Amino acid sequence: MLAEIKKQFYNDTLKELEGINGLLSEKPVPIDEHAVIAEKIFTITHQISGTGPMLGFDSTSVLSRKLEKTFYHVRSGEKEITPQLLWQTKRAIESIIKTIGEENGRQ
Repeated sequence: MLAEIKKQFYNDTLKELEGINGLLSEKPVPIDEHAVIAEKIFTITHQISGTGPMLGFDSTSVLSRKLEKTFYHVRSGEKEITPQLLWQTKRAIESIIKTIGEENGRQ
């Protein structure tokens, strides 16, 4: 049963991360979509940070936690979304995708 939960978590998380990565790969994200993107990124990184360690995705969780904190500040208005932040976020998500794949392969 735990193996099935891990598999489902991995598949769902990978799908979400790849979707966000695709949005960030396109032309510049319109300003009116910044709040939606911020919410998506915060939600998936929060999920990874909270659930990941229970399922053996420890390194993925550590990487995700940093992005989660950043987008917590974006959501609260303490930080703005800039082209630089979106570029760094894309790179971070690519690292998370790579790491979750590696950790999934070890299980």
